[in-house]
Amino acid sequence: MDDQGELLRELMAVFDELPAGLRDAINYAPEPLDPKGLATLCRRHGAANVLAMIELKLKRRRGAAASPNEKPS
Repeated sequence: MDDQGELLRELMAVFDELPAGLRDAINYAPEPLDPKGLATLCRRHGAANVLAMIELKLKRRRGAAASPNEKPS
């Protein structure tokens, strides 16, 4: 799975909870957004924490997939 696809799926999962200005900026972007462009929009609209939360969730998911036999301490 590609990182951009994962990021966009997670963002769409919380899309309705994003600030209205950020939703509009995403919807009306002149070109498809790459992760860097998306991060810039999130920062401009005061939602950088949303992107950080999604990235952390994806890192945790990848870590769990890489070591499924390890038990959490």
